[in-house]
Amino acid sequence: MQRRHLMGAAMALASACAGLLGATSAQAQDTVTLRYATFLPPGGLFTAPDGAMGRWAKSVEEASGGAVKIQILPGGTLGAAGRNPGAQLKLVTDGIADIAFVIPSTTPGRFPDDNLFGLPVTESAAEGSLTFWKLHEQGLMRGYDDKSFYIIGLLVNPPNVLHTKQPVNKLEDLRGLRLQASGAEQQELARALGATPVGTVSVREAAEAISRGVVDGTPKDWLALHSFRIADAASHHVNIPMGASTIMFAMNRAKYDSLPPKAREAIDRFSGEPFVRMTGKMFDEYTAVRHKETLADSKRTVIDLPPAERERWDKAMATVSDAWRQRDAYNEKLWQAFLKTRTQVRADLGMK
Repeated sequence: MQRRHLMGAAMALASACAGLLGATSAQAQDTVTLRYATFLPPGGLFTAPDGAMGRWAKSVEEASGGAVKIQILPGGTLGAAGRNPGAQLKLVTDGIADIAFVIPSTTPGRFPDDNLFGLPVTESAAEGSLTFWKLHEQGLMRGYDDKSFYIIGLLVNPPNVLHTKQPVNKLEDLRGLRLQASGAEQQELARALGATPVGTVSVREAAEAISRGVVDGTPKDWLALHSFRIADAASHHVNIPMGASTIMFAMNRAKYDSLPPKAREAIDRFSGEPFVRMTGKMFDEYTAVRHKETLADSKRTVIDLPPAERERWDKAMATVSDAWRQRDAYNEKLWQAFLKTRTQVRADLGMK
């Protein structure tokens, strides 16, 4: 009798353990893992655990109650295509990666209105990014209504500033200089300032090109100055906004639609404007650190142009903005919406 009682208790305990293991296994199977793959190296703003995407991933995972997990795969983990900046959107739309860091300018013609931000029209990543997002919400940024991807966020880089091998203190110093310039707007800005743009050299090749004398400098933001090792070749810097570039964090739309409701709700909650505000602020904070480090380097000269000289540069670059506006009627429509939206964003952010 006692033996049957012990056997029954053991069977009950085994059954309970099996049930617990079954529940744990089911819970693990219910967790969907999303792969965020990027060509960016580990440890940066968009790959580090405490960076923008790391924080976004943690917030989404916690809010989903375990329904979704985001795996960050930096450094071109997905092979040759994964290391190619121009292949990132296709990796997402083809379902090879679930989420990717996309540079829209690498898909020419697909996002025609991003050229607006290549003009000297923004003063910070926070301002540019929030303006970009709000223009998208108004349906004015063509190409972003594509149903093959879900947009986690849209960003504008901190403004490019000028980095050169030799000192530049006034507009005349740019005459005859060759500047590596990415994209039509950046090339036109270089030309308007009296320099010769060189579009055949990529940003990845800029440092070596400056060292070898192929070009004399390049307009890039303070982060790119170091991440692309331009600082190794250029030691003179003019702190004047010279346009910026755009970024999109895209997710495969079919993958998003297939997620359980709790996962989609968590992604919606932390994407869009919340993501743009958080990341734009972090972008500027990272930039400020790099700018401060550059200022503290005794081997470098960093100048802010005197008001009268700054006015000359701004006037020269304004001709590029005017030409862009006159190129077609839609550009002028977008320009007017941009001015109104940027004013609202600046008030929102407490900018003067």
